[in-house]
Amino acid sequence: MMEKGLRSKEKGGGARPLHTTGRTSSRMNAAEKAAVLAAMGEHPLPKILPPLVELELGIGNGEALAARAKADPARFFIGSDVYLNGLAQAARFARGLPNAALTNADARDLLASLPAASVQRVVVPHPDPWPKASHHKRRLVQPEFLAACARVLQPGGELWVVTDWPDYAFQTLALLHRHPQLQLQQTREAAARCKVKPGGAGTQPLGPHRLAQPPAWWVPTKYQQKALALGRAPWFVGAVRTAC
Repeated sequence: MMEKGLRSKEKGGGARPLHTTGRTSSRMNAAEKAAVLAAMGEHPLPKILPPLVELELGIGNGEALAARAKADPARFFIGSDVYLNGLAQAARFARGLPNAALTNADARDLLASLPAASVQRVVVPHPDPWPKASHHKRRLVQPEFLAACARVLQPGGELWVVTDWPDYAFQTLALLHRHPQLQLQQTREAAARCKVKPGGAGTQPLGPHRLAQPPAWWVPTKYQQKALALGRAPWFVGAVRTAC
């Protein structure tokens, strides 16, 4: 089942989920795709999830996820991405890691398939920004997506959205600010009050100072390093799943 508001019409009156990512593969033939899927098969999703699960939706080349898995062997890491070329690299980085699983499932489908209260942390690193206003409906972070995250998170579990696009951060803050089950960790200010104010010495270019600080476990991604080189620093928007 796919969320309302994330569907588009197909010929014949049917509906299909809107794409939230710009690409799924490039220059890859059928044999190469089969090889990627076979490599991913070495890191299958467990039939029964362990108690401490971190779910990363959109892992890029998987290097950061593999680094976190190596640093935290007590935690089980599930990485999801629809971009097969990135998953080919991720499978190499994850080789030999018993606490890592990979899947090319759409993030929304994966969330729908997991048991309630089964995940301790959900990480959404640098989702496709879809900067044009007419394309904002394609952004992954929507009310329905947050509801799906809240369903799979354990009480006290964490959701982190990392983005180098300020208006995506504002959108995420606005949605989380009024979410009944996800409480913002770093600020209780409304999104409008988190926007940059011009002038003044020491002005934080990314709004509230805490939103510019990564959590202690964070490992910079390849995309993040590229964005920083272009002068785009990331926002780290975190929320905690409440008990009710």
